[in-house]
Amino acid sequence: MSKQELKDDILKELFNISVGKAADMLSEIINKKIFLNVPNVEFINAKEAEVKLKKSVPKVLSGTLMVSSISFEESLTGKANLIFPAPKMRTFINLCLHEEDNIYQMDFTDVDFDIIKEVGNIILNCIIGSIGNLLNINLTYALPEVKVFKKIDFDKDIENNENNHILLLYITFIIDDTEIEGAIIINLTFNSLNELIKK
Repeated sequence: MSKQELKDDILKELFNISVGKAADMLSEIINKKIFLNVPNVEFINAKEAEVKLKKSVPKVLSGTLMVSSISFEESLTGKANLIFPAPKMRTFINLCLHEEDNIYQMDFTDVDFDIIKEVGNIILNCIIGSIGNLLNINLTYALPEVKVFKKIDFDKDIENNENNHILLLYITFIIDDTEIEGAIIINLTFNSLNELIKK
């Protein structure tokens, strides 16, 4: 096993532990068993993000996207985005609310946004928190934001981000035998990325 493969395996295990904690918290909140796992982790340049996502998780970048974001700063600076196709998030919200699924109903209410904001807050806080613990630093978080993007608009948002190095996590979400593929894009400054890799 190469040194890079060892680093990737360590990070993948670290994030699987993090999303495992998030899954337990979410399971308690909605009273349904949720499974989350991170099958792959990659370090990439922001310009490669779209190509990588298209190649590895094509369903994630099709159509309308639901994106939950948290910015963080202090010793580690960046922004974390939890990305899922909007129809899949519609299914997830309906499962949370114990309602009949209607993937064609793409109008999101304030309640829907609150649910996604809380889900994103839990998952992203667990992941960013684990990075902070690994680096032995405290992080300051901004309030979470949830936006609905057309694919092209999200591509531009990624390209325009000043933190041009990315930690890309593929994530699988399973609830009631429904599998949802998504991704987490963590934009980092070059110094922050180097510090993470060094640790």
